[in-house]
Formats: sequence, structure tokens, C-alpha cells
Amino acid sequence: MFKLGDKVIDKSGKIFEIENIEDKDFGAGPEPYFVLKPFFDYDFNPGYHAYIPVSRADVLLRPIMNKEEALELIDSFERLETYPDVSPRERKVYFTKVIASGDRFDLLRVIKTLSEYREERLRENKPFSDFDKRLLQNLTMLLNHEISLALSIPVSEVSYFIANRTGNTVI
Repeated sequence: MFKLGDKVIDKSGKIFEIENIEDKDFGAGPEPYFVLKPFFDYDFNPGYHAYIPVSRADVLLRPIMNKEEALELIDSFERLETYPDVSPRERKVYFTKVIASGDRFDLLRVIKTLSEYREERLRENKPFSDFDKRLLQNLTMLLNHEISLALSIPVSEVSYFIANRTGNTVI
């Protein structure tokens, strides 16, 4: 399914490029592994590489969306419903499961839910938790990275593109 040079997304939403295929032995005997290099600057150490068994790549990785999928996702923002109220204690587990599912529309629903919750907290003059703030920033960054690749535009222009297309500045 995947080949050298492909850009792929792991379960945490980070984008990698398949740099090589190598036989590695991580305890169960030699097996071919994809060698993945982070495509964007994440919080990895310099020179970091991930190894994914070729035999499990279709379960552990997914391809980036294409241009049509990106535009459909952007255009869907207004019609997406937010998630029901989840207690702060349950939010981390709940949203982590949504992110791991890899469904981009659900990921966008989480962003919309957190954005609306942040606005509600501001109106009530209450703080927006550090966890929620970091989660919203991280998810927005991950989505912007993927959209930039799908639309072949710089990451710095994604928010501007979305705002021009939808009139919405949340993403």
C-alpha cells in the first residue's frame, strides 16, 4: 500500500515520510520495516526515525488526504456538530480516542468543540485549562500540516486559505 517517498500519518496524527525499508530484528526475528522520518518539526530529538513493520503499516499508518478530501473537510466545518459536554476528567481520554481513530471529520469536530468551549469560558470570565489549550493548539497544528500538504500550500497560509474559503477563523 505504501512506498518510498510517501507521506503518511501515524496514530498520533504526526506526518512522516517513508525514507527507506530495512530488515530489523526487534526480538521476533528479522522483518522488513518502513523507516519514517518526521516531515515537520515536532518535539523529536534531531535525527529521530520511527520504524513500522511493513506487514502492519496499513493498521498503524494512513495516507494524507488528497486535495478534494481537504476541501470537503474545510467546507464541512459549519455543518459539523460539536461533541456533547464531557467532564474535564473524561475529556482527555475521550478526545484521545477520537484522534486515534484517524477520522478527520471527528478531529475537526474536536477542534470545533474546544473552540466553542474556549469562547464560552471567555464569556463567563473563566479560564480555559492548559490541557485544553495545548490540545486545541496541537490538533489545529496537525490538521494544518495535513491540509498544507494536501493543498500544496505553506503551513503559514492554511489559516488564511480556510478563512477566505469559509469566512471562519477558528481553524
